[in-house]
Amino acid sequence: MKRESVFRTRGARSEPWQLASAALLVGIASAAVAVALRSGVHLLFEALEPIREVWWGMLILPGVGALLGVLVIRVLFREPGGHGVPAVLEAVTQKGGHMRRRSIVSRLIGSLVNVASGGSAGLEGPIVYSAAAVGSTLSNGMGLAERQRVLLLACGVAGGIGAIFNAPLTGMIFAMEVVLAEWTLGALLPIAVAATVATELGRLAMGSHGAFEVTGGDMAWAGRDLLASGVLGALAGLLSVLLVAMIFKMERFTRSLKTKIVYGKIGLVAGLAGLCVGALGLLEPAAIGEGYEAVSDALNGELHVGAGLLVLLLVKLLATTLTLGSNAPGGIFAPSLVLGAVLGYGFGGLINAVFPSLEFAAPEFFALAAMAGLVAGAMQAPFTGIMLALETTSGWFGTLPLILVSVVSVLVSRTFLRHSFYTWELAERGQLMRPGSDRRILSEMLVGEMLDHESITIQSGSSLDDLARQLPTTVRNHFAVLDDDGKLMGMLDLTSLRGVIFDEVVRRVTPVDTVMDVETPHLLESETLLGASEVFAASGAWVLPVVDAEGKFLGTVSKSTLFDRYRTELIVQTADHQE
Repeated sequence: MKRESVFRTRGARSEPWQLASAALLVGIASAAVAVALRSGVHLLFEALEPIREVWWGMLILPGVGALLGVLVIRVLFREPGGHGVPAVLEAVTQKGGHMRRRSIVSRLIGSLVNVASGGSAGLEGPIVYSAAAVGSTLSNGMGLAERQRVLLLACGVAGGIGAIFNAPLTGMIFAMEVVLAEWTLGALLPIAVAATVATELGRLAMGSHGAFEVTGGDMAWAGRDLLASGVLGALAGLLSVLLVAMIFKMERFTRSLKTKIVYGKIGLVAGLAGLCVGALGLLEPAAIGEGYEAVSDALNGELHVGAGLLVLLLVKLLATTLTLGSNAPGGIFAPSLVLGAVLGYGFGGLINAVFPSLEFAAPEFFALAAMAGLVAGAMQAPFTGIMLALETTSGWFGTLPLILVSVVSVLVSRTFLRHSFYTWELAERGQLMRPGSDRRILSEMLVGEMLDHESITIQSGSSLDDLARQLPTTVRNHFAVLDDDGKLMGMLDLTSLRGVIFDEVVRRVTPVDTVMDVETPHLLESETLLGASEVFAASGAWVLPVVDAEGKFLGTVSKSTLFDRYRTELIVQTADHQE
């Protein structure tokens, strides 16, 4: 093909422009959702401040907020509880990007009530869920195909994260690293459009400053601080493992309580956990809510290095475990940032006190680095952790240490945890099927789609001589034995019959029923190739019979056919990934 024709063909493609236009609309809508959530939480949190000033208000508000948040989601909108990101991943990997329209507001209202009342959670989980539903809903209205719908869902996620944190790069990276788990030019372009538009609209509505303002902190660092950053990365990784493990243990405990008659009432467990969070708030008020004031104090060098930091770290860890582990709505971004800031600040203060002559960087510098490490370790997403810390603090001067801390943290996290906080639920159920992966490809194809309809059958009661008369008409080596109703009774393998099939006398007196293999496993036509491949592997068979729900024989499937179809589908699904 001539170069001119190549340029002309590529230039004629209108899909990228259509997707960019659709992404612009998704960016506008996701910005509206983000502004509503962030502004609503801050307004309601401030409105409830007078109640928190009395001890009983501090105690009961988180419990009431958690109870109402769960009731809004589970009863009013009839949606599953939790932070919602696994549901978004499930929509991407298994549901073709389909989400319900009511999902746009369910998590938004539920998390607004919970976080504003003092629940120790962030807003990224709810905004990811709501903004993803925005992208899905708009794509459904446009009548787009599955691939495009999934892409616009990711655009919604990027726009929501970008607008609510004033962090467009974080939104883009989160959408591609966590939600899509792929990096392609075709996905990057519309996601960049959505993140840019949403972030700018968010700035117009809520201001252009980041989530945290660094005004007085000393962020200077030297080469020796890289060694300290490696140690801090390991500590951040261990703390992220502890955080995720505690949340999952709390979730299991919560599920056990829900089996009880009293505790099983919807939202009651979350309400009780919220009361515990309120009690912790009496001990350490900075541990409730998003906790961004503690982060700002750490970044500006306004925290005191001492036992109080350890108390804040432990109380925030427990409060987050109770909030997210009880399935109250919220996200893990904010708690991770707070824990990281406190850990890094304490680490910086400690090494400067122990090694004063080495003149390590100030505690606020290590606070920034550990923020990236905690987010990266909890989500096992280093790029997201790095960019979130950089964009929310405008701390671009510390890029290299942040990279080191994040990478070491993820390495530690991956050593102890099989999956990240977001992917654990789906992965443990065997339902985390990424685009282009073996499980995803095999799960999308059905056994009934690749039947060998030329399979040779023989009636039960026939002899091997009857079988031999069919051999000149086929090249098949496997034959199904059927009863009068066409139901499968067993299989004959010609290779195992070579000792008798050529003896004419033996053939005449040997019924096929006596030599057929009745233990050969069969496949259902509705079964996926994922399940079929497991049966092939367990049985060691090369050809398996396929039946319908009533047991009637439909044909056979060979392992070679399965691999051929898999290879063809793999080429189709990964073609766009090579651009």
